Amino acid sequence: MPFRKPTTSLRADTALLSTFAALILVVHFLMGNGYGFHRDELQFLDDARHLQWGFVAYPPMTAFCGRFAVALFGISPQVFRLPAAIVNALSLVLLGLLARELGGRKPAQVLALFAGLPAALAFSSVLQYNTFDYLAWTMIALFTAHILLSGDQRWWVAVGAAAGFGILSKYAIAFPVLSLVAALAMLPSQRHHLRSRWFWFGVLAMLIVASPNLLWLARHHFITLEMESFIHVRDVRNGRAKGYFTDQIKFTLFAFPLAVAGLIALLRSARFRLLTALYLGPLVLFALVKGRGYYLMPGYPVLYAAGAVTFERFLQDRAKTLRVAVRALVLSAMLVDAAVVAWAYLPIGPVGSALWNWQMKNNSDMADEVGWPELVADVAHVRDTLPKEDLARLGILADNYGEAGALSLYGPQYGLPTPISGVNSFHARGFGPYPPETVIVVGESYASIAHHFESCSVAGHVHIPYGVRNEESVDHPDILVCRRLLYAWPDVWQKNQHFG
Repeated sequence: MPFRKPTTSLRADTALLSTFAALILVVHFLMGNGYGFHRDELQFLDDARHLQWGFVAYPPMTAFCGRFAVALFGISPQVFRLPAAIVNALSLVLLGLLARELGGRKPAQVLALFAGLPAALAFSSVLQYNTFDYLAWTMIALFTAHILLSGDQRWWVAVGAAAGFGILSKYAIAFPVLSLVAALAMLPSQRHHLRSRWFWFGVLAMLIVASPNLLWLARHHFITLEMESFIHVRDVRNGRAKGYFTDQIKFTLFAFPLAVAGLIALLRSARFRLLTALYLGPLVLFALVKGRGYYLMPGYPVLYAAGAVTFERFLQDRAKTLRVAVRALVLSAMLVDAAVVAWAYLPIGPVGSALWNWQMKNNSDMADEVGWPELVADVAHVRDTLPKEDLARLGILADNYGEAGALSLYGPQYGLPTPISGVNSFHARGFGPYPPETVIVVGESYASIAHHFESCSVAGHVHIPYGVRNEESVDHPDILVCRRLLYAWPDVWQKNQHFG
């Protein structure tokens, strides 16, 4: 079934889509504080205090947006997550406009938006780089569709700028970009784009936008590649890459048939077949490198848009009563998807309720939002038990970025020294202005660290409230006090870089 040019008002369509997308902002203001900062957010927050054009674990976009929000409104989970809510709302608007670009009228645009709503809800529940990655893929799809529809190759500059934005957000953007270029070379009807100066201006735009981060990577010996390799090996070893293909159904639910319909329609369309590269290429590439199932979520907007337009065309010659009933049924299915995501990912369960207990047991992200202020209070209590001579050159060593970020955020109210950690970008901040002689250690076991010091003992324990089981309460609940490192701190620190 052929796609066609838009026939409706861009301004009116954008206004309608913006109204529906505002649901994300409503949800954010109702639930944005969640149960507290997520483990990953504590790392982003600390990196936001030490802004640079790149970090060991990720590009700079997430930290920059977090810093902007905090600078304007102060520090709270709701404020910190505001950029995620805004960006996901924008992604939904662009998803609807993508359906419009393929010729979809308002019903198709709204259906496409609602198909993307579950992913937007999940990605806006915490501030994370996946949020900006989703926006980058959607922008690339929209701008590429406009080129294919209008023939205006100047829009390759916009595609390139969106790809550059994607590089600043998450390096996985390389998969759709490389897939798109490969498809341009493989499809005879599209090869002329590679000969256009505007395509190469687009490449230049991508490099210019991404250049601050690319230069940072070069200056730091591309350490992020080493980190990504470590994370990939860990995920494969822990079985996180299993179920990649079944995850595509799990994460799309009732929207999956719509995506399949969109994929088939695009493959049948000579004009828009190129757009399938933004899904099929990453689908194969992520499978080959054993990526996790959710990595492909930003590839679905283009399929949702095409599927919604195809569905609208299917209904257009049907009786009005049937059209209304079927549209209501399909939209209801999309809302069920959104409700399932809300049940699993949003903090809708009151503390101690059956739903809350279920979320804590089945969603590690939820459990990672609980207990950080209490952890810092436990460390402060251990500090208060130390003799005066230990306080003069006291250090606090945290093993993982959640602990380090929590101690950095909540520690000042207890007068704790700035924490030190060898994980990710924390390592570059060093071990402090002087080598510590006494160290409070969080996140390590006695067996793993005691042999590095003259003396080491368990001085306390981390108490995560409500019986929540997470990494801190299960894997390493002990708080240690260790004295007099057996080696020179600079030598040890040089070897202490690790990833997480």
